[in-house]
Amino acid sequence: MLRHAIALTCLILSLTGFGQTPSESATVKLSAVTQSSPPRVTLSWAPVSGASTVTIYRKLRSATSWGSSIATPSASAGQYQDNGVSVGTYYEYKVKANGGSNGDGYISSGIDVPLEDYKGKILLLVDATLAPQLVSEIQQVESDLKADGWSVLRNDVSRTAAVTSVRAIVVGHYNADPTNMKAVYIIGHVPVPYSGNVAPDGHTSHQGAWPCDGYYGEMNGTWTDNSVNTVASNFSWNHNVPGDGKFDQSDFTSAVELQVGRVDFDDMPSFPEGELNMLRGYFAKAHEWKTGEFTVPIRASVWDDLQWVSDPLSMSGYQSSAACVGLDSITELSIATGPYVQHYLNNDDLIMYQSGTGLQLPGPGGTVLAGTTNGLSSFDMVNNSHGAVFNMSLGSYFGDWDNSDNFLRAVLARGNGLAHVWSGMPNWYLHPLAMGEPIGYCALRSMNNNNQDYTLQNGGWQGQSLGRVQMGLMGDPTVRMFYTAPPTSLVVSNSQWYSSFSWQQSPVAVDGYHVYRIDEVNDTIVQLTSTPVTGTAFTSTEQYMADTRYMVRAVKLRTTASGSYFDLSLGAIAVGTGLQIADCENVVGGAAIPGSPCDDGDETSINDVYSKDCSCAGSLVGIDEYQKTGAAIWPSPADDVLYVRTEEIGGVIQVRSLTGALVISRAMLNTNEQVETSALDPGTYILEYRPADANALSSVHRFVVQH
Repeated sequence: MLRHAIALTCLILSLTGFGQTPSESATVKLSAVTQSSPPRVTLSWAPVSGASTVTIYRKLRSATSWGSSIATPSASAGQYQDNGVSVGTYYEYKVKANGGSNGDGYISSGIDVPLEDYKGKILLLVDATLAPQLVSEIQQVESDLKADGWSVLRNDVSRTAAVTSVRAIVVGHYNADPTNMKAVYIIGHVPVPYSGNVAPDGHTSHQGAWPCDGYYGEMNGTWTDNSVNTVASNFSWNHNVPGDGKFDQSDFTSAVELQVGRVDFDDMPSFPEGELNMLRGYFAKAHEWKTGEFTVPIRASVWDDLQWVSDPLSMSGYQSSAACVGLDSITELSIATGPYVQHYLNNDDLIMYQSGTGLQLPGPGGTVLAGTTNGLSSFDMVNNSHGAVFNMSLGSYFGDWDNSDNFLRAVLARGNGLAHVWSGMPNWYLHPLAMGEPIGYCALRSMNNNNQDYTLQNGGWQGQSLGRVQMGLMGDPTVRMFYTAPPTSLVVSNSQWYSSFSWQQSPVAVDGYHVYRIDEVNDTIVQLTSTPVTGTAFTSTEQYMADTRYMVRAVKLRTTASGSYFDLSLGAIAVGTGLQIADCENVVGGAAIPGSPCDDGDETSINDVYSKDCSCAGSLVGIDEYQKTGAAIWPSPADDVLYVRTEEIGGVIQVRSLTGALVISRAMLNTNEQVETSALDPGTYILEYRPADANALSSVHRFVVQH
C-alpha cells in the first residue's frame, strides 16, 4: 500500500544516498536528434545502471507490434545512429536494457514529419445545466477546435441522465462515421460512469467501482451490471451491487476507440470562484496556450517520494519527461530538499511527475482525497499561479476523482495545469506529445496498453496486466505540447472568378502558410495550397464561393527533444466577402470559368477550354495525325451506338473527352464495328482510329453524344 510508514524513514534516506531509485533503474531515459541529409535519427540515453547492452526496436506509428530488433549496442555507448530511416516518416522506438533492472524506454521520432491538418471529428458532451451560462466560452472552445482542424459535434446532456443513454449518443456518432470519429471532450458534470471491483492503490478499504470515463470511448464492448457485489469501501460511491447502474468490468471490455478527456469542477467548495468561473478560467487558459499567448520553459520536474516501495511506480514520469524536454532539462528533486510544493508553486514547468503517500483531509464538502504527503494537495492549488502544464501524479486515493475538492481535478483549476493523470498503476505514456500528438492520443494509447505495446503496463506490485477502467484524463483531450502562434485578420474576397486571401503574419518566425476551404457539407477541410505560401497573400485557382469559410494556418518546422515535425498553428478563419460574378456563360456562380472545358465548334481541335477573356479555344490536332480518310463514323449525334467503318482490319479505336480523358479504347477486329456510347455523358468527344501499320496516318473525328 502507498500509505506513509514512519518506520521506513531510514530506508528512504538510504535509497536517496545510493545510486538509482527503483523507478530510475527500471527506466531507459531517451531523447533523439535528427538530420535530413543523409536521413538519420540519433538516439541518446542516460546511463543505465548494471546494463551491459541495450536492444533497440523501431516501428511505424501505425504498426501494432515491435517486430525484430534493429541493433544491440553497448549500454555505455550512450547513443545509436539509425540510418535506415526516411524523411517525413513517423517512427516509434523501444530501447530495452539488458542487465541491471532490465529497464525500458520509449520515444516517438521522425525527420520533418508532416502534421495532420484534418484531425477528424470530436464530440463535445456539455453539461446542460451549465451550457446556457457558458455560451460565448463554449463558442470559443468550438472555434479553437475548428481552427485546429477538428470537425466539431455537440450534445448537451442532463446531469441526471443515465450513463447508458449518454454513451448511446457517442455510439450513434461513432457508428455514423467510424473512420473520422476520434475524440470526446466532456465539459462540466456530465454523468460519471463507474465500473469494476478494483483497488489500484492497494487499499481494500477503497475497493469497488471507480470512475470510468473510458466507457464513453469504448464503442462496441458489452458492459454488465449483474455480478459484482461489494460494499467494502469506506466511501459509499465505490459500492457496487447488481442493478445499481455501476458496471462489473474491472478492465475495458475491448479496445477503446476514442480519445476522452474531461474538465469538471463540480463540488469544489474550497475554490471560492465557483464552478462556472473555474470553467471560464480553464477555457481562457487553454485558448491562450493554443494561440501561443501563454508559454512556459521547456523543462520538467520529477518528485519521487515513493522510493521506499521496491516497485518502479514513477517510471512513467522519467520516461515521458526525457522524451518531451530532453535528458538535460529534467529537475529531479530530492525528497531531502523539502516538500515538492515549494518547487511547484514557484516554478513554471512544461511537464511534472510527483508521487507520494496518499493524503486524506477534512474539507467543507467532506473527506477530501487531497493529493500526496510532502507533495501537493488540493488546498495548495487554491492560490496557485504556477506549476506544470502537463501533470502526472501517483498516490493513494485521489485517482478516484469524482468527489469533493479532489486533487486530480484541482490541479486544472488554477495555475498552469491543462492536463492531469493518475499514472503508475497503470503507467501512462506521454512521449508522443513531443512529436505533435494531442494528450488525448497519449490517453488512448495508454488505455489500450496491455503490456504488449509498452512495458511495464503496471508499475506497481499487482503484476501484469492490471485492470484499466480507472484510467481517466482530466483536461481537454486535444491539447498539444507545442503550438505556433497563428496568423490573424484573414480577409477573403473575389478576384474575378477566384478566391483571394490576405492576412497578418504570425508574431513568430514561421516557414509559411497553408490556406484551406472548410467543407461544411462533408465535415472536412480542403487544402488549397500545394506548398506553404511564404508571404501574406494568395490567390487560389479554385472558384470563389461567397459565404464559404476559409482558414489560413502558419507552418513551422519544429525541433524537439524527440525529432522534428511541421507544426500547424490554429487557423485564422474568415467568410468570403463580395458577390460571385457571372461565368463565361453569364450564369452567376456557374462553373464556366477560365480553365474549364468548353466546345469551340471546331472538330479539328481538342482540349477546348475558356481563356481569361472567356473565349473558347482548343489545341489543333496535329497535321500528320488528322485526315478524313481511313475511317468513317455515324451517326452524330449518337445515342447508344456509334458505327465505325475502316478500310482494313486491325488497329485501335480510342475515344476521348474534350479534356483529353480516355473513355473508350478497343481493337478494330472487323472493318465495321459498333462502339457502345450509352455509358457516356452527353457532350462532344474525339474518336481516333490508329491503323495497325505504324507508318499509316491516324484518322480523327469529332462526334456528339445525346441521350
